[in-house]
Amino acid sequence: MRKRKAFTLSEVLITLGIIGVVAALTIPGLITTYKMHQLRTQFLKSYSTVQQAFKLMESDDVSLNPADYPSTGKTLFYLTFMNYLQAPMDCGNYYKKNTDLPCYNYNDKNKGYKSFDGKSSVSSSYFDAGQILLQDGTLLLFENGSTNNIWIHVDLNGFKNPPNKWGYDLFTFQFKDGELKTMGEKGTTYTNMDRYCNSKITNTMNGIACAQNAKNNTEYFKKLVREFK
Repeated sequence: MRKRKAFTLSEVLITLGIIGVVAALTIPGLITTYKMHQLRTQFLKSYSTVQQAFKLMESDDVSLNPADYPSTGKTLFYLTFMNYLQAPMDCGNYYKKNTDLPCYNYNDKNKGYKSFDGKSSVSSSYFDAGQILLQDGTLLLFENGSTNNIWIHVDLNGFKNPPNKWGYDLFTFQFKDGELKTMGEKGTTYTNMDRYCNSKITNTMNGIACAQNAKNNTEYFKKLVREFK
């Protein structure tokens, strides 16, 4: 009778061990790369969405002056802005909330947004001028400034998904003097990167300027994911 060739148990175990070692070395890197690409793609998409809405408003000759919009009623800025988005969902604002959607809860201080280093809570007053939930899960949060500027905070993966940190999945844009800028850019309110986009220090506004780094530095999200994994 002809003998059939087969792997011995020791050979199978050695092969499985090699596969396990290779997987342990490569899979974490693949996961990091995937997260990095996902965050960067969503950031650039959100930036483009917000920018396009402002351009459409401008082309329709709709006011972009915060002073023209009251703090309550049916003519809030975010409600006007919402008309220029595809299939948006109204989360409401500080005075009128929509509890049927997975939106930011102004009153739950224990489950709010955190600073870049994760040690400070961000004041809900920066998000109290309305929220819009997009179809892809992105959450837009608005703040009408008192000096001719509008802040739009973008939560890339929605409030129900962690880590809810400025500079990680929450980024801030400022519309000022007819132009949308990433916070941290020259001419915006917060430009000191050492203080406002530095994971090594603690202050309540740390992370607000990280949008500028996220836009200009192609390695930003790769470093970010590795640092906070």
